[in-house]
Amino acid sequence: MKKKWIAVLLALFAGSFGAHRFYLRQAELGIAYIAIWIWVGKFFGFPISTLIGWYDAYRYMIMDQNEFDRKYNAYFFRDRYGNRREMPRNQQTRRGQYILMDEDAQTTSQNKKTYFELNKRKRESESFKQSGIKKFKDYDIKGAIEDFNKAVELDAEDKALHFNLACAYSISEEASKSFYHLNQARLLGFSDWNKVLTHESLAYIRVLKEFDAWKNNQFVLTQDMMSSLKQHEQEILELKNNEKKLKTEMLLEQQEKKLFR
Repeated sequence: MKKKWIAVLLALFAGSFGAHRFYLRQAELGIAYIAIWIWVGKFFGFPISTLIGWYDAYRYMIMDQNEFDRKYNAYFFRDRYGNRREMPRNQQTRRGQYILMDEDAQTTSQNKKTYFELNKRKRESESFKQSGIKKFKDYDIKGAIEDFNKAVELDAEDKALHFNLACAYSISEEASKSFYHLNQARLLGFSDWNKVLTHESLAYIRVLKEFDAWKNNQFVLTQDMMSSLKQHEQEILELKNNEKKLKTEMLLEQQEKKLFR
């Protein structure tokens, strides 16, 4: 964003060379100041271009800041549809970096990752992915899930990662999470449904009634299916807790009988 005071100083002290015009992205006019020297001659051309530069400095000094911005910082006075704004885009400086706030898009330049940052995140994600695959093959399913989730945090658009997570959660009998990641893989372009129908790691979810509903719905997951899966998981959890409680009670009863003998 061009500063008015810099344009004034350039016009005052280097106006004869058209420096202020070059600064304001008016290269053609800047060349015109130099051309005056050629056409009129150095003896008369220098004072003429200097006087014009001083006049420009005076214009900039009396010019309203909003008018200066609309004329020389047009980018900051247009919305994403090309319409002019009455007020400039809000600009702040934080830790040496500019944050350009667009009230239409509600995004900031700090949210835009550079190529190198994205490349670094992808490499880190791939490292966790390979570590998860190794753990999965070694039957360390819990460790594999942890690594796959770390990889997804770094690169959420890797459909293979979501498929791997679906397989790991299926083995852990966490059906709702398995279906969720299969759906995420589908949204990212996964379409190898024959693998879903035959992969041994997904055997657990294939026996569920929700799987048939999901398959008949062209592998599109609905909220009703997710609710049914979570309810099924809750019932299984309650059943396991009851079995655990019953076993504990039986163990305590056996210990009491031994004490009375």
